[in-house]
Amino acid sequence: MPQTGSLTVRAFTSQAQLPVAGATVIISGPSEDGRRNVLSIQTTDSSGATKPFQLDAPDLSLSESPGGAAPFSDYALVVEHPDYYLATFEKLQVFPGVETVQNVPLVPLPQPSNGDDTASPVVVTPQPL
Repeated sequence: MPQTGSLTVRAFTSQAQLPVAGATVIISGPSEDGRRNVLSIQTTDSSGATKPFQLDAPDLSLSESPGGAAPFSDYALVVEHPDYYLATFEKLQVFPGVETVQNVPLVPLPQPSNGDDTASPVVVTPQPL
């Protein structure tokens, strides 16, 4: 039986660790046709965080025996703000009954911007189980 976990995103400046308010956070998950479904679009608050968002996760019993299906679901995350490089995360793991907090260090754009406002995606490595 599918369960849920939650995801909260915390955006901050990469150098000073100051919260970034007003960043757009897009959470997506896989669809049956191989594309991505947008599941949530939120904006970070004055503390640089989003509200927790409930996401589907596999049944907890999958983690009780080795060699079975992964006991987590993976999602993708994009965080954008006009003053920072675009941050992307792939294979972000959400476990059933657990609140995942994803810290997102945003790198300020040079002044003036040279038009290259994307960074390489971060691939979150699976937890060793």
